[in-house]
Amino acid sequence: MQARTVRAGLRTLPIGVALPTLVMLGAVVNALAVRIAESLTQGHGLLGAGIGPFLLVSLFVATRLSMGTGEVGRPRFALALDAVTVMLVLVPSSAVSWFALLIYAGCQAATSIGERRKRALMFLAIAATALWSSVIIKLIAGPVTTSEAFLLGKLLASLRPDIVQTGNVIGDPEGHSLILMTRCTTLNALPSALVSLVGVALLLGRINLDRLWQSAVMLSVLLLGANLIRLGAMAWSADSYTMVHGPIGANVFDGFQALTVLTLGNWLSRP
Repeated sequence: MQARTVRAGLRTLPIGVALPTLVMLGAVVNALAVRIAESLTQGHGLLGAGIGPFLLVSLFVATRLSMGTGEVGRPRFALALDAVTVMLVLVPSSAVSWFALLIYAGCQAATSIGERRKRALMFLAIAATALWSSVIIKLIAGPVTTSEAFLLGKLLASLRPDIVQTGNVIGDPEGHSLILMTRCTTLNALPSALVSLVGVALLLGRINLDRLWQSAVMLSVLLLGANLIRLGAMAWSADSYTMVHGPIGANVFDGFQALTVLTLGNWLSRP
């Protein structure tokens, strides 16, 4: 008896592969739709939704792995898991959708092998990093923002003694100051960048485990350094803030991050 199949481009996927992938993609779509709606309502536009290149690369890799090799196990509670996940995904909350994806992808990873397991692990990582940036980091916002502001203050103190750091505020008390929010910290974007790094390596073929920790450390150091330079320019003066925080500065910073991830991902995939 042949398994039912669905079309996926030029490939034909078994229903046992296609259904979990559709459920996981549905969770992502709902979470992003809610985030976009909230951003538009608050007047921040699409850019305020925080859908960056790291997330898009990870989603592409996760979807691409769905068409690879490997078996997908369907436990006895699979239909119940599918139903509960779909019901949670329909809740108009990005946090609920990410949490549902986290649990569902974890179950899929536990019952799959080969590239299908890597697919589930990518979706699980996407959900975990999304929950980190949207929920968890906000619970520890004080220590996170203060720590990076402290590093920035030490960096700028040798150049401009008039710039001081107090909590998450850094700048000239008599003039321009920068209030550091969680969205501006390295710890906000780093987890998503690390997932994207692994995704690039998987897309290119394989992960060299001997280089995994080295590439992760290099990426962390480079992104921290780049972000401190960016924040330093933003805290320097109102004019430099406008230039760095504007479209040109943002595109240069995003381009550097993307190039860094692509370069290290390529290195990570080599023998």
